[in-house]
Amino acid sequence: MHLPRSVTAALGKLTALASLSALAACAPASAAENDGLVIVASTPIMADFVRNVAPNATVETLVPMGADPHTYEPSMAALRDIARADIAFSNGLLLEAQALTHTIDSNLPDGAKNVALGSESVKFGARQIPLVENASLATVWLGLRVDGQGGSQDYVTINATKADGPGTISAFTTGTFGEPTAWMNSGDGIDPAKDTVKLPTNAHTHMSWGFSKQGIYTLSLEAVLHSGTAEKPLGNATLTFAVGIDPHEAGKTVIDTGHQDITAHLDGGMTLYGDTPAGTGNREIADVVIAVPNSTTTIVPDNRWNFLGHPGAEAWILAQAVIGQHVHGEIDPHMWHDVRNAIAYTETIADELGRIDPKNAASYSKNAAAYSKKLENLDEWTRAVLTSIPASQRTLVTAHDSFGYLAKAYGMTIAGFVAPNPSLEPSVQQLTNLTRTLEALPAPGVFVEPTSSSHLKELVGIAHSTRKELCNIYSDTLTPEVPTYEALVEYNVKSLKSCLDPASLPAWEPAAQHTIPNPSTQTETK
Repeated sequence: MHLPRSVTAALGKLTALASLSALAACAPASAAENDGLVIVASTPIMADFVRNVAPNATVETLVPMGADPHTYEPSMAALRDIARADIAFSNGLLLEAQALTHTIDSNLPDGAKNVALGSESVKFGARQIPLVENASLATVWLGLRVDGQGGSQDYVTINATKADGPGTISAFTTGTFGEPTAWMNSGDGIDPAKDTVKLPTNAHTHMSWGFSKQGIYTLSLEAVLHSGTAEKPLGNATLTFAVGIDPHEAGKTVIDTGHQDITAHLDGGMTLYGDTPAGTGNREIADVVIAVPNSTTTIVPDNRWNFLGHPGAEAWILAQAVIGQHVHGEIDPHMWHDVRNAIAYTETIADELGRIDPKNAASYSKNAAAYSKKLENLDEWTRAVLTSIPASQRTLVTAHDSFGYLAKAYGMTIAGFVAPNPSLEPSVQQLTNLTRTLEALPAPGVFVEPTSSSHLKELVGIAHSTRKELCNIYSDTLTPEVPTYEALVEYNVKSLKSCLDPASLPAWEPAAQHTIPNPSTQTETK
């Protein structure tokens, strides 16, 4: 395996500093001086959790306030702290730089454990989500389904009868070797006899959908049951797609995630069946709009795909769920942005400390319970404030994808980011897609991280070109402005509310006492 240059350099530094481990191990233990545990925590956020559970312990933070844990390399002081520690707490899930993780694991005293809270907290109820590196896969997976069991020779056809929109619409599948097959294509006119998909009863198929231009499209479908020589109409429906624009413009319920199937029922009717954050079940097709965001934009590669457009032209592709195999990213490590996960972190810390210091286990448990109660109140307040933002404006655009847990827990939408993580350079196509996303969003602001310069220039440039406000949000670390985890969450919630929903802020009255300050400091570049 080839390691990044920064990692190999850091590992070389560790070799050069190896003698410090032995030296530090011989130093007087601060645990004896403080009559308590010596604990190291990888980041300021992890350290804050630990201090709330063990306020009398000596807690050393390895990554300084304001530093990026993704890239921070360990110092000599960090090495000494680790060598004296009774236990270490890190986030894990590849949040911390590999050099730092290696330093912790290599220099803890015998028997001391490095607890990766992102993994260990799952048994206390923490919920993980995947970090999807390909943003186009974080969209609706829209297929076709027949509900009901017919005879062994029965089958159902789902036929396109009419298509409207600013460009062409197509439905296609992709073979094992990438060969496309178009089943419906408005580019050469809609004909129900040829623009059709045939399915056995009680079966479903995955389908990709292509669009040649931005705008609102409608596709009318009919379902017919074939039993021998007999045909039975099952129903018809018209599906609406919002391609590269704000889907709320359609005035319908927005479907932008989950597995969804256009479903023909043998007992009559057509519905959209699937799973979404709002629940699982059937929806009336006329009541929904399928979102096809600008993150799905790609370039038509060659003439095999001419049903999408000419080679080199742009196309918006709502990808099928399976292209050879399911594609998922690694686990998103930024779990603390869901406050309920922070509660699970707290309970994990209390459990681990009680294990190594049983005489104080009851105290750790009591402290964790008190802190968890405060976090429960913070979680309720966060949900109340963020869900008060109008749904069409409840969107997050950031430099990189680190707020998935916040979005999932509190009803936000990740509308776009410059790149999936700080170490990946964005392509021209990604920047073009993000620009289009911002142009289509009604939300007035995008968010930059004051402690990270990664992709800041690109995001600032796109925000200025689309006349969006720049507002602050904190992600991976604490600072003097947000010195605790609770302060970080409170700041972010107020910034989101004031930046995305400025119309709800009270009018300025000099004598009034305002309970919601405006923390969304505008970031300008010169």
